[in-house]
This record gives sequence, C-alpha cells and structure tokens, in this order.
Amino acid sequence: MKKYLLLPAILMIICIVTAFSGCTESGENGPAEFNETSEEESQQIAEAYVKNLDSYIEYHLTEPVLLESMTLRSPYSWQFVYEFDLVSEKDPEVIDTATVTVTVIEGEVVDSVYAQGSRYKLGMPTGSMGVDSLLKKPFYGAEIFVYGTVSDLEKEPAASFKLNWEGAVLDVETVVAASGIEDIENGDWVIVTGSLKAEKEDGNENETEGGKKHVLLAKMVQTEDLSEDEIFSSEMVQVNEEAIVVHEIPGNATAQSYRVRYEIWEDYLKVAAAEEIFENISPENPIELRVDDVKVGSTYTIRALIRNMEGKILSDAEHVGGFGEEKVGQD
Repeated sequence: MKKYLLLPAILMIICIVTAFSGCTESGENGPAEFNETSEEESQQIAEAYVKNLDSYIEYHLTEPVLLESMTLRSPYSWQFVYEFDLVSEKDPEVIDTATVTVTVIEGEVVDSVYAQGSRYKLGMPTGSMGVDSLLKKPFYGAEIFVYGTVSDLEKEPAASFKLNWEGAVLDVETVVAASGIEDIENGDWVIVTGSLKAEKEDGNENETEGGKKHVLLAKMVQTEDLSEDEIFSSEMVQVNEEAIVVHEIPGNATAQSYRVRYEIWEDYLKVAAAEEIFENISPENPIELRVDDVKVGSTYTIRALIRNMEGKILSDAEHVGGFGEEKVGQD
C-alpha cells in the first residue's frame, strides 16, 4: 500500500522541479535589455554613416549639415536628416545636393533614405566657390570665380596673397596687372577671377596627394565695392515661435537675379547652409530668408552673402534673432 502512496508524491516532486527549472530558464532567456543609446551618441552614429557613403567619400564638397532630428516612438530611436553638396557623377561641372535621412534605433542604423538633385554649375561664370570647396575638388580647364579673405598680401615685385575661407588657404598670383589689386588690403573680402594650376613644391601646406600645391592665377580681383543702385537694406519682418523671416531689399527697382550664399545657426550649431539663385528680385519682391519652427530661448543667426550673376559682392549681412528678442546687423 505504501508503494502506491509514494508514486504520486514522486510525480508531484518531479513536476515541481520541472516547473521551477522552466521558470529559471525563462528568466535567463527573457527579453534582452535595451541598448540605452543617447540622442547625441545616435547622432554621431548617423553622421558617421553619412560620411561612409560612397557618394560622400568620392564626390563631397561640404561637410554634412544636420537639418533636422526627430525622436521616434520606440525607445532610444531617432531619425536624423543630413545635407551635403557634392560633384555630380554625371557632369563634373554640376554641383548636386544630397539629402540623407538616417534612422538609428538602439545605436544601430536600421534605415536610410538618400535623395540627390542638381543645384548649380561650376566654372564660368558662377562666382560660387569658396576656397574650401575648390581645394577639396580642384577644378581645372575653365575660368572660375573664387571668394575669400585676403592675407599675407605682397604687392612688390608682383602682386600675390593668400585667399582664405572656412579654414582653407590658397596661394594667389597675378598673371597681369589685376584690376583692383591696388585697392585691396589684408582682411578684405574679395572675389578672384582666374584659373587653377598645380605646381610641384615639397613641404607646402597646400600640397595635394601627388605632392603638388594649387595656385590660383588671377586675372581680376574684385572687392566689396558696392554699386549705388544695388545696395541692399535688411528688414526682419517676423520674429515669433512660428518663424524668423528676413528680407534683403535691393536698391535697384529693376527686377534682377542674385546669387545668395547663406548659413543658418541655432545657438552654436549650423543647421543649414546653401547657395541659391533668387530670380526677379526687386524692392516689391525682396530676397526672403527664413527659419521655421523657432525654439523658445534659442538664438538664431542668419548670414547672407549676396552677389550679382557676374560674381560681384553686393552685400555681406548677418542677422541675429530669437523669440522675444530682435537684432539686425549688416556690414
């Protein structure tokens, strides 16, 4: 009789041990913990992803600019939108703009969307290249306009100087008596019309990978001398949480087209940078620059360099504003 009573007890013990073992394994193999990646770390991952794209490595002209960041519903998930300029693969005389949307979840890139479109042409007569862009992707075989500031100016025996922009430095030599060279001084904004060549010179800070340095042979140097009928005035027409809007108003009543290179900064972060052509501009239809979705407490800086279609600088303005405060400055 006792044998029959022991059998149910043994079976019950086996069931309890099995159930306990199952619970333990379930705890060990349960849902994995989240990879608690911060937004800043996720942004660094997204930017590294953009810089590792083949199109960026081979053709980029500018660094990626963060246009927008969005927090997604899933934990530790963000989406970042970057933009950069690059030389078109189809036509080396065309500059494209690439927009890359990168989704990062728990420290890993899980999705990306790449879009690319044409912006403007290099070469004659754009007047749209800073020294930094030119040195990253040297452009030969055409007359070009390159802008920057003057340093190390030497007028004797032949005029030469260094042209500086965004940390890049380019040697400039005049091939003839350049128009306007007598009037420039160190620190002046100028546009240099000329052509690029490469010279062999070991140990130079501007050397290329092939051991050569680049020199811009100048035919003409234009300063910031403004035409009386094209002087621009500025007006900040809106400053609130919806947007900051600046109008650049030409003094010339005739509708014209202008090239505008602008940068938008939110506090100490550059959030946009581009160069665009604005057409049919007049006092009644001014150039409009705007920042949407203004954050309360942030300070926004809009910098605008305006040139005519021949490349001559007409205005170099900076506007600073934020919700609840307003300031406009123009050089």
